[in-house]
Amino acid sequence: MSNKEDYRKQQLNLDAEAYFYWLESHVDKQDHPRLLRDFFMTTNDAYSQCVALEFLYMYGYFDLVEQMIEKNKQSKNKVNRDWAYVFELIMAKLNRQVHLELLLEGAQRLNTEDPALSCINQVFIISIHFDMFEYEILGNKLDRLLIQIKTISHPIIAPLINQRLELVLFHNYWRRNEMILARKHGFNALAGTKNRYVLANLHINLSLSYIFDEFESAIFHLNESKKNAESLNLTWIIDMIDNQNIPFLCAHFNRACDIKTPVKSEQAHLAIARGDLKLAQHLLSEVTEDTPFTKYYVGRAYQDRRILLQAYNEFIEKRSDHFFARLPLTALKAL
Repeated sequence: MSNKEDYRKQQLNLDAEAYFYWLESHVDKQDHPRLLRDFFMTTNDAYSQCVALEFLYMYGYFDLVEQMIEKNKQSKNKVNRDWAYVFELIMAKLNRQVHLELLLEGAQRLNTEDPALSCINQVFIISIHFDMFEYEILGNKLDRLLIQIKTISHPIIAPLINQRLELVLFHNYWRRNEMILARKHGFNALAGTKNRYVLANLHINLSLSYIFDEFESAIFHLNESKKNAESLNLTWIIDMIDNQNIPFLCAHFNRACDIKTPVKSEQAHLAIARGDLKLAQHLLSEVTEDTPFTKYYVGRAYQDRRILLQAYNEFIEKRSDHFFARLPLTALKAL
């Protein structure tokens, strides 16, 4: 291995693509991520410092991403500064430091001729729209994104962008309620990513994708999400799982016995599951949020077909969410 390490040191003036092909020929695949990480932190090649951002982010080396952002910001090359700009936005979203509307404005301002960065930025924009419950946006953007991604041939960047695409396709088919295709892309993304932040979020979404199937699979994915979130100390994800996702699943599957939560809407959902509609009505009178989910809870608490129909219409018309629209639809059929 020492000869390989010596030879590797001679490669540091090569670009990332050349170094990747050298690794393919000389080093066991299991060692590639570590050696690529080390290469990216020492390379002087300008574009390799851009590639570094995508590699380090997708492998979950977030502290190194911050270092590489600073290095790219100091570059004389506009393309390096553009990459730094996009990844600053991406990290701000990850760290929940900036409102989604401002992140969206920032991402939409990017003007780049780099096709790889353009693809990454488009996926980032889609992810913001998803977080804002604007699922219909994908229909306008997916065709263009698929065409652009096919033009990316860089051996490091291409598979990483395709991992991002699998996540986009999972969300697309999930919200369209095409669950065979959704899970196909979801499990492809699960198998391909090393990023524990991505895994934490993906497992939550896979968990929710089982709410019309089985409790055990839904809880399994929540537990996997929590393990990944705990490993990164992502307290907001852990709180969301404990206080929203687990209560929601237990109420939905009528397993509400000893579950507690500080979230009023989920307290009401649990009360509905226990058959205490009066308590649910009281709790919901204190909820100020007006979402299709809260309307669904109100419709169930009051056994009101009109409100359930409103919830269904809002899921469809305001969010283009055909999956969760099944909740009020199922409740309507049960009345």
